Amino acid sequence: MIKLLLNYQKRISTFFGLFLGIFLLSQFLPNKENKIKFEDLALGKDSVTVMANFNNKRIHCGGVVDLDLCLKAYNDNDVELPVTLWLGNSQLHAINQYRPGDETAALILHKNLKNYGHYTLTFSQANANFQEHYLLLAFLLEKFPIKTLVIPTVFDDLREDEIRPSFQTILKDQALVKRINKTSTGKSLILNFQNIDNDLVGNEFKVSEGIIQNNFENLLEERLGKIWPIWDEREILRGTLFGKLYKLRNSVFRINASTIRNMIPERYVKNMNAFKDILNLALDNNLDVLVYIPPIRNDVKIPYNIKDYDNFKKEIHDITKEYEVNFFSLENLVPPNFWGKKSSTNLKKVKEIDFMHFQAKGHQLLAESLFLEIIKNKELINKP
Repeated sequence: MIKLLLNYQKRISTFFGLFLGIFLLSQFLPNKENKIKFEDLALGKDSVTVMANFNNKRIHCGGVVDLDLCLKAYNDNDVELPVTLWLGNSQLHAINQYRPGDETAALILHKNLKNYGHYTLTFSQANANFQEHYLLLAFLLEKFPIKTLVIPTVFDDLREDEIRPSFQTILKDQALVKRINKTSTGKSLILNFQNIDNDLVGNEFKVSEGIIQNNFENLLEERLGKIWPIWDEREILRGTLFGKLYKLRNSVFRINASTIRNMIPERYVKNMNAFKDILNLALDNNLDVLVYIPPIRNDVKIPYNIKDYDNFKKEIHDITKEYEVNFFSLENLVPPNFWGKKSSTNLKKVKEIDFMHFQAKGHQLLAESLFLEIIKNKELINKP
């Protein structure tokens, strides 16, 4: 009898905990104005992600997850055109103080170069590092007839060392593995992927557990999405939860958008090696390369250690000179009035300076500057 009562007590406790959790999640889910996806967390509410379309076809993608959209657009319409590939971070897909009809630099450059018989394809991810750029370039060389590579060197992103899970999945492609296996960056990426894979393959229980988990998640996706709004918007909830934790951390350590971001030496070295591997890969495939220092707001003190930043710019300049590729700086391209502000990165709820994302006018200036640099090379462009 006592055992039966204990069982009922456990069930009641579980049910009550589940009910309380659902209630709290329901209260925590933001309203329409405050919804932010996890990948847009760093943008805040003042910048909008715009993945450009041309003639209702995607010419700007976020990575491996939506690659098929860009591949289909090219194969269906412009399969014979040489491709100019532009890799970058959220500066390429975010418009600060967005207004309907605003265009990103990716779309503007695509339109301009299309008149010269070139197809511009853009891929960007938030905080993308050189290791990810290297992996993506190696993969895209199998998919598109790339003739030109345009790549910004973002100092802040050299603090990053994470490889997105979607990027890890393409390491199952044997042609890609063969292409990158000769470089230090490629070997490191392959080794990391194999270690993750071996953790599963070497343990039958984990393999079975993974299959069960996938089946369970598919069932939840199909059933719960229809009857429970929270499940359908779990990505929004994830972004909200991490956003609040991020702000809490920044408040505790008194961090905001203007706080100096110190370089992490080991990550810096890995990313600079990856940059060299990008240039080697591009030159081995006879690509024309344009490297640039991206725009940054110049009317206020930037959140970098100036000595480290100057050393970084000199090192990029020296490397591009060594590899004999085009290099130019666009640091001061965008005037202060074309930049904007971002939501508070802590709990003070005070707008902060956005050093990375600018308004539509800034996108126009960036596209026009790149266009002029590209057409300087007469061998690259032949106007029909």
